[in-house]
Amino acid sequence: MAATLRALLLQPNEIASRTRLKPERVQEILGGSQVAASELRALARGLKLSMRDFTSAGSPAANQKFGTRFRSPGVASVEREPTLDRLAGFVDAALKVLPARERLPDWLNEFGLQGQESYDEAERLASELRAFIYPGEMDSPAIDLPQRLRKLDGLIVSQLKNSKYEGASVAAGGYLFVFVSPRFPARMLFTLGHELGHVVAHHSLQSAHLDLATNIGTFRNRSESFADAFSSAFLLPPQTVGATLQAVREAIRATSDEIGDVEILILARMYGVSFDVAARRCEALDLLPSGGAVSLAEYLRQHHKNPEKRAEALKLPPRQAVHFDAVSPILMKFVHQSVASGETSPSWIADRLGMSIESIYSTHASTGERRASTH
Repeated sequence: MAATLRALLLQPNEIASRTRLKPERVQEILGGSQVAASELRALARGLKLSMRDFTSAGSPAANQKFGTRFRSPGVASVEREPTLDRLAGFVDAALKVLPARERLPDWLNEFGLQGQESYDEAERLASELRAFIYPGEMDSPAIDLPQRLRKLDGLIVSQLKNSKYEGASVAAGGYLFVFVSPRFPARMLFTLGHELGHVVAHHSLQSAHLDLATNIGTFRNRSESFADAFSSAFLLPPQTVGATLQAVREAIRATSDEIGDVEILILARMYGVSFDVAARRCEALDLLPSGGAVSLAEYLRQHHKNPEKRAEALKLPPRQAVHFDAVSPILMKFVHQSVASGETSPSWIADRLGMSIESIYSTHASTGERRASTH
């Protein structure tokens, strides 16, 4: 119990606020005190976890086999890791309701590494996958990427809630699962691109990958740097960046020979990425001098608190909304069929997919199917 709570990386006062338990009681629980059934329900409800996260059903014995698949340098042990419990439960439940597959999607065979994980290889692979997902739209912003990915056979994209991890990707049972944690939308979009990089470059028939915040955008190791470079190239194609910046500079009548923060802020908003991602991309394309991205970002934080505050002060057009489904609509289609046939119950599905029973009923009812029993 205590280890499960500590793994969420929440302060005791925040746990108390969410669960309505007294702060001193939370401290006792974190110290190893026994938990009453009413407190367990309060913790699960307030932290939006399932009861199995706190029980032996979600213990290392239950997720050891699943957890050993993970390649992330941020995962040294699977002991009492709630995210692994939830991922294992999600994937197992999904594979129970989805049609059986004998192999990973055929489209994945069209992509893959052709050599080492280099910057040039990331550019090549990102360009090929973008042409596949956005045919004839290589210059279009990929703000609707979560919706475009629904069209890829065997790919299930959902949110990873209440986790210290930014994202995860799993290959299991012939399917590809990609998870993105709720964050600043621009961050989520970049994480989605990062996980796509892992999917096309690193996933075999049975594999998985978890990404901490320190794995994304920080160039921690070769595989993570490759996934970052892939995401940047996918979201900001090289031919697009230069042309867009030139058009922006003409529109704002820029007089300096150097690209400034205003141009990069506009570029970031147009393509749904953060200022830091856009600035680093400009530097990688030699549109900014070495170290220019860090210098501009530091300047904005010192003088304007953060890039978004600066954009608001300049009255730049607002960001377009980026929509991420809580649970893949593709998966929900088969969830509804499974519930309607009585093969699974809403309570079982809700527990493993991290949904409320009410949300399953509401989406199930919208299909016109009969309402199933919760038993």
